[in-house]
Amino acid sequence: MISRSHMTVDPSSRDRMLLVGHSLGGGELLDDLRARYPELMIATCDSYLSGIAELARRPAHAVVAYVDPSLVQLDNAVAGLREAAGQEAKLVLCCRPESEPLTRRVLANGADDYVLYPLETNELDAAIGYARLTSASGVQLAAAPAASMTELAELSSVLAGIGEQPRVLLKRIAELTRTAVGARGAMVVVEGATATSGEVVNKPVISTPLTSTSGVIGQLSVGEHTDGPYAPGDTQKLTHYATVFSHILEAASKQRQWRQLAVTDECSGLPNRRYLREKLDEILAGAAAEHFHVTLLVFDIDDFKAYNDEYGHDAGDEILRVTGELFREHCREQDIVVRYGGDEFVVVFWDPEGPRVAGSRHPDCALGVLQRFTEALRSQRFPCLGPSGQGHLTISGGLATYPWDATSRETLISRADEALLAAKRAGKNRIFLIGQADNS
Repeated sequence: MISRSHMTVDPSSRDRMLLVGHSLGGGELLDDLRARYPELMIATCDSYLSGIAELARRPAHAVVAYVDPSLVQLDNAVAGLREAAGQEAKLVLCCRPESEPLTRRVLANGADDYVLYPLETNELDAAIGYARLTSASGVQLAAAPAASMTELAELSSVLAGIGEQPRVLLKRIAELTRTAVGARGAMVVVEGATATSGEVVNKPVISTPLTSTSGVIGQLSVGEHTDGPYAPGDTQKLTHYATVFSHILEAASKQRQWRQLAVTDECSGLPNRRYLREKLDEILAGAAAEHFHVTLLVFDIDDFKAYNDEYGHDAGDEILRVTGELFREHCREQDIVVRYGGDEFVVVFWDPEGPRVAGSRHPDCALGVLQRFTEALRSQRFPCLGPSGQGHLTISGGLATYPWDATSRETLISRADEALLAAKRAGKNRIFLIGQADNS
């Protein structure tokens, strides 16, 4: 193995990233990295072995290695990358959610961190130690007429709002526009959504389009000036801000798309484990404050591996997708159905409208949904399974309720999982409440 611990670091490596293993399933990852880091030179290697050789030839600021669970001797491969990269480079593993347990295990072989794919920009930035010298939108602002301290403060607020709801971002844009040119009122319209600041702009005095790579997406308008006519510099400033806002709006749109991909399971189309972590914490915090109960169901498909072995993984994917869709159809609007991993699903039942009553039991709604779902499952057709598909699938599950069974996300999931295991031991095709006997 070639050691680089005493080599002189090439200054150009600060602008260089190496993606290892993109041909093993990370082709989409390469496109994503190039879109997110256009200012970096991103090199690729098909395998960990070629990555080690490339790092020995030329260093990199960061190494992102795609984790394929089928790789043999993954531990040694990660250790080799670490030695070749040297301690000054960041080594980050990237994996699909289903490979997260394996990735955590091999992390100890020298990797600095790992991230899940689809990526979240801030997660990867933090993992590779990347400090953006541009705005939060990734856009460098061009020279423009002098801005006041108030404008700069409001621009910071706009940039900070990229990850917020679109209406919040548009409102901040309208407020900055009014401040920047001294207008009595400002209005921003983007794809049917409107935000205003100050007086209503019935008759725009100055208007300029907002654009994206796909064309015009909206318009920025101001009403009368607060003190006489507008100066030529005001028009120039409005045009400049329209350009800046166009980039910010496009970046916000892409961030929302990436965010949606990051919290969506690719196979079933349901929310994934990452979404559950965030949303369940939020719901439990609300439950603690408002005194409502939350019931969590963990269920899986009985003998799912046998279906994969007999009919193939495409059939297994169809079973997962149809099962998830069927359960979603029988839930209430506020309930959450998540593909947790493999053939395991998690459902969160919650009633924000109703206060918790002393002595009350698990919500009837959860058991009612389960009854309707299991009845529907008996008549559900699975063409991939052939003539024997209808009525053949069964599930086993476990229920646990906040606050009686657990008071945190981790323990609530753990208790429901305990009930699921008890249902499996009792013969499958049944639902158990935690701490109780057969409740199928």
